[in-house]
Amino acid sequence: MKLIDHGIFNLLIEDDIATMDFNPLGDRYPQELINDVFDREIKFLRKVKKYRWAPEILHINLENRCISFKWYNNTCEQIIPEDYKTQLKEITKDLHKDELIKLNFYKNYFYTDDNGILHTYAFYSTSTYNEQPINIDFYGPILNEDRKTLVDQLTSTGFLDMRELQKHAFKNYIDWPENPLPKIYEEVHE
Repeated sequence: MKLIDHGIFNLLIEDDIATMDFNPLGDRYPQELINDVFDREIKFLRKVKKYRWAPEILHINLENRCISFKWYNNTCEQIIPEDYKTQLKEITKDLHKDELIKLNFYKNYFYTDDNGILHTYAFYSTSTYNEQPINIDFYGPILNEDRKTLVDQLTSTGFLDMRELQKHAFKNYIDWPENPLPKIYEEVHE
């Protein structure tokens, strides 16, 4: 079994099953935050399950705060399909159509199945257009230092429209080969 620490959750990989385990060690994250991000992950996985790029959910264990899905033993850090730009744009359009703001567009939260289809997970920080602005103090513990600095620049009230953070993510700091996200953002959101 392989364990990858993603902060608020651990990804446990065993053969062709990946399990998001929302039981981080220590007391870095308040229990209320852990419960909220687990609930968000489930809520938004259920919302996007109609799309071909959604993870193939195998089991949700509410009691143990775990979500298992089919795993293809890669992330887009290792394998990127030839038409990845087209697929990233499709995912972005689908999320926009459903009025969802998914900030985790990093390559390590995407993987490729045996047919060359991108899948994405890590919806725990996703929010809807209607939820804006978000109380950023609540989510502060899951932000890395670079994001905390950016969030501080974007808000002085403690509330942030996550579309602004998404815009910065796509245009400035999420890295994919040939940097397609700025153009995708413009084509879908502007």
